[in-house]
Amino acid sequence: MLSKTRLLNLLLGFLIALSLELFSGTTTFAQNIETIKISGTAAGVSTRYIGAVEGNINFDIKDLQDLGINTYRIYGGMSRWEAEDDDGKYGWPSIDEIKTNPNIINSAHWDQIMTNPPQGSDYWWSGQPGTVWQGNARTIFNTLKETNIRPVVSIRNVDNNWRPSWALQLNPPRTGEDWNEWWEQVFATVYWLNVRNDYRVDDWEIHNEPDNRDQGWGGTRADYFELVKVAKDALDFVYKTYLPSRTYRIHGPKTVGGSNWPASALQEIPNYFDTVNVHNYDADISNYTRKVRGWMNGTVRANSQLWVGEWGTYEISYGDLSLALN
Repeated sequence: MLSKTRLLNLLLGFLIALSLELFSGTTTFAQNIETIKISGTAAGVSTRYIGAVEGNINFDIKDLQDLGINTYRIYGGMSRWEAEDDDGKYGWPSIDEIKTNPNIINSAHWDQIMTNPPQGSDYWWSGQPGTVWQGNARTIFNTLKETNIRPVVSIRNVDNNWRPSWALQLNPPRTGEDWNEWWEQVFATVYWLNVRNDYRVDDWEIHNEPDNRDQGWGGTRADYFELVKVAKDALDFVYKTYLPSRTYRIHGPKTVGGSNWPASALQEIPNYFDTVNVHNYDADISNYTRKVRGWMNGTVRANSQLWVGEWGTYEISYGDLSLALN
C-alpha cells in the first residue's frame, strides 16, 4: 500500500509532466477502451450554454441547478396559450390597429391562461390529465428569472398534434386575416412576458422543425421564411416601442439534423434571424455541425452563434461513455 506522502509525490510528478507536455504538443492518455487527447492549442470558442428542453411531467428548479443547466427551452404558441381565438373574431384586430393601440389585445385572456391554465397545468395541452406538472406559466418564467436560467421560447401557430384546430386555416398564413392572427400571437406572447410582466425572455424560435411535417408546419420552405419575416416585424415593434434598451435574438431555422434548410435560410433571410440553431441527433454531432458552420461562412451570420437546439435523449444510450464523449 502506498503511503500518503508517496502517493502525493506521484500525483505531483504526474501533474508536472502533464503541464510540460501540454506546451510541447498533443498528449494522449489511454485507459482501457477510451482515449482522451489534451492539447495546448484551443480548437475553438465555446459559448458555454448547457440547456434542457422542457418535459411535461415535472418542473423542479433544483433539477436544473443540480445539472448546471443555464438555458431552458420552452414550447409556446397557439395550442398552449391561445387554444381558442383570444377575441373570438378571426382576423381582428389588424396589425396596424394593434400598433396604434396595444390595449385592443384581450389581456384578460392572456392573464387567465398564464395564471390559471386549464386543469391547473401549463402543460394541459400536452399529456394526460393527472400526469402533467401542476403549475402555471407565471411560475415557470418567474422561477427561471430568479435563478438566472435563460429561457428560449418557441412560438408556433400549430403544434405537432396539429392543434389548435382553429389555427389550421393559417397554417400557412395566406390572407391578410391569417397574417393578422399570426402577428398578434407573436406580439401578445412577447408583450405579456416582457412588457405587462418582466420575465426577461429575449430568445425566440419561430416554430419547431418546420422541415419535418410531423411537427405541424403545413407550408413550404418559402412559406416558412415569410412566417419568420412577419414574426420579426412583431418582435421589432415590441422591443423598439417598449424595450428600446433590450436586445432580442431570433433563433433559426430550428431544423432537423442533416437538413439543407439552414443553407437556404442563410442565403435568403440572413437578416431575419440572429442565431443559427439546428437539431442534431447523430451519435457524432461534429460532421453536420461543421457543415452548418461552413454554410455560415461568407454570410452576414459568419460570426454569429451556432446552437445545437436539440441533441441527446434519455431513450437511447446517451449514458454510455463512448457516446457521451462523442
